[in-house]
Order: sequence, then structure tokens, then C-alpha cells
Amino acid sequence: MAFPALAARLRTFLFGYSGTSLATGLQVILLPWIAVSLVELPALQLGWVQASVLLPNLVFLLFGGALADRFDAARVAALSCVGLALCHALLAIYLLERLPNLVLLLAYGVSLGIFTAFLQPARDNLVHRCARTPQDGTARLSEARVQHTVTWMMLAQYGGQAVGMLLASRFDLWGAEPLLLIQVGALAIAALLFISIRHHGPAPESIAQKLPSALLEGFAEVKKSRAILELVLLVGFNGLVHIGVFLVVLPLMADSYGRGASYYASLQIAFVVGTVIATVAMLRRGQGDQPGRGVLMCLLYSAALLIAISFGPTPFGLMLLCACWGAVAAASAGLGRAIVQLLAPEQVRSRIISIYQLSLFGSAAIGALAAGAISEFSAPLTTLLWAGIFSLIAFALAWYSGALRGLTLHRDSPTEHDPHSQP
Repeated sequence: MAFPALAARLRTFLFGYSGTSLATGLQVILLPWIAVSLVELPALQLGWVQASVLLPNLVFLLFGGALADRFDAARVAALSCVGLALCHALLAIYLLERLPNLVLLLAYGVSLGIFTAFLQPARDNLVHRCARTPQDGTARLSEARVQHTVTWMMLAQYGGQAVGMLLASRFDLWGAEPLLLIQVGALAIAALLFISIRHHGPAPESIAQKLPSALLEGFAEVKKSRAILELVLLVGFNGLVHIGVFLVVLPLMADSYGRGASYYASLQIAFVVGTVIATVAMLRRGQGDQPGRGVLMCLLYSAALLIAISFGPTPFGLMLLCACWGAVAAASAGLGRAIVQLLAPEQVRSRIISIYQLSLFGSAAIGALAAGAISEFSAPLTTLLWAGIFSLIAFALAWYSGALRGLTLHRDSPTEHDPHSQP
């Protein structure tokens, strides 16, 4: 499908998603590099700074999902963008006068994490709304349409992040302040785009439901589906082991090579290039009718890549491995998010998305702390080796469990099979 052929509302959504992703691409370079290069924090404190962005997910992601189900998701996403823009603007103003310290970076990270926790489920909940055309009416969208829209969303995400990281690679020449202001502008535009696709009809029926009951209903729906439950547990492991390692060990390795912020940005860009290539491939070939099995294979490939990086590649070799890692991560994320979009009931979709993301980013915060602590007392390469070994063990357990392995998508509806009952 060519981009101009997309519905106008979907194009607006994708441009808004790209704007938030551009800001994220800048953020993932700027925050750790300010901590490592300008403030010169040690590994353990870098872990705390990286975790500060993720820890608020443990508290606010569930509320963000419930809020997006109870009110208009587009309005929640727009307000979250405004909050993120204010955080970046305030740090830019502060940097004009002096360098930040650890406490300020932690406060900045926590503020970003709070607004991001409300943005993520609201933004992802717009997939079904923007995938519809006037001809669809209230008809149920096909699995292929949902998967295709999720893949476009992933492409918008990774494309925006790539642009943000390319801009962040100019850190050594431009400094942090102009890059922070670019984030402010991108988020302001994204807020305007999201508010333009707001829902004009009556408020959702679930608005009358009390918040504690709304939160519990999301967990109850997750428990009903073995495939979603196993997926939530698996992405929790990915956050704990893979994202935690990526956030802490990668900047430490880049710093040890002594090539400056531009090399660290090049590693991030290589990762995103891999994600874009994998996402374009999914757009052309589709995601297949066994996405759960694909998620499990991605876990196996990630284990192999972590072990390969633990042998200490050359700077160029590390870039190639990061690109492969990005391709595997994109495939896993695209398949996992499509599974959630397809299996989650519409009335609780944002809450299930928030539980999915809570598992991923909440455990990533713990993983970043653990990776920082381990790297403080041992070589970062050792951390990578153990991450790869634990990933192999997790793959074996998930394959034996079989809930994801047995998930099959049909034209009418997705079905979950009991793998132990198969011959």
C-alpha cells in the first residue's frame, strides 16, 4: 500500500506518531549522554537516570490506560505531548545557565516518564479508530487490516526515532539546548495532530465505571487469554533483560571506545535502521498467521546477538550487530502489538495495552538498575553474556508452555490452541 493511498485520518495519526517518536529518538541519546559526558556520572548513577524515565510506568501506565478508555484517547495523547514539551523546554532553559546535577536529571527523567505513561496507551488505542474508513462503519476490522495498520505505526515510530537520533548525533557540535528545543517543536506539532482526530461523539460508556474496577477489569481480561498472559510475561522478561542492558551497557561500551556522542548515536541509528528494514519487510510480506511463534523466535535470535556482542566486537562490528538487534526487536514488537490489538476486547483495549507496556517498561526500569549495578562491579561484556544465557532459558520455557506457539490467526477470528493436545 502506498503512503498517499492511506486514509487522511490515518496519515494524520502517523505524522503525529512520528513527531512523538522523533522526540523520543532525541531523548534516548540526549539524556544518557548528558549524564555520561557532561555530568560524568558513574555506571550505577547512569542506571538510576535511565530507570527514572521508566519507573513511573510502574505507577501511571495503568491509570493512563484506564483514562484513555474512559475519555477520548486523542485528547489524552495531545495533553501528554504538551506535558513532555514543557519538560524539555524547562531543561533547555536551565542548561543556558549551568550544568545539571544527578538530582535534576532524576527529576527530569521522572517527569518524562509520567507523561509518557499517559501518552503510550492513548496513542496506541487510536490504531482501530484511524484504520477505519467511512465505508467500514461499525463493521469489525479484518485481522489483515489491523496488522497492516500496526506495521505502519511501527514504521512511523522507527522512522521518527531515526530522524531524532540523526539530529542527536550533532550533540558535539550543537550542544544540548537546540536539540531540546527541536523536541519541544516536534511534540507541539504532534499535539495539534492528535487533537485534530479527537472523537466528536458521546463519551465512552465505561466512563461511569469506577477507576479501581476499571483497572481490575483489565487484569481479568489478560488472565482470560493464555496467549496474552504469556505475551505479557515474555515482554516483561524482554524489558528486564534486553532493554535494561541496551539502556546502560551500550552507552558504557560506546564511551569505552572513546569516539564521543556521535559514535553512540551511530549505534542507536544502526539499531533503528534495522528496525526500519524489518518493518518495511513486514509491510511487504505481512506478519503471517502464527505471530506468537514469530515472537518466540525473535527471543532466540536476541539471545544469540547478546552472546555475540559479549565477545567484544570491533566498533564497526558492534554497529552491524546493533542493526541486527534492531531488526529482531522490531519484528518482536510488531508481532506482539498486533496480537494485543487483535485479541483485546475493544472496551478494555487501552487497559490491556497499558498492562502490556507496564510489563515491558516497568521491568525495563528494574533491568536498567540491575545492569548498572552489575556493570559497576564487573565488565559490561559479562552483563551481556549473562543476559544472553538467561534469554536462552526463557525461550526454552516459553516454547514448552506453548500458548504463543499455538496461536493461529484465521480470517474470521484469532484462535488459541493447546499445544500439548497437538500430535
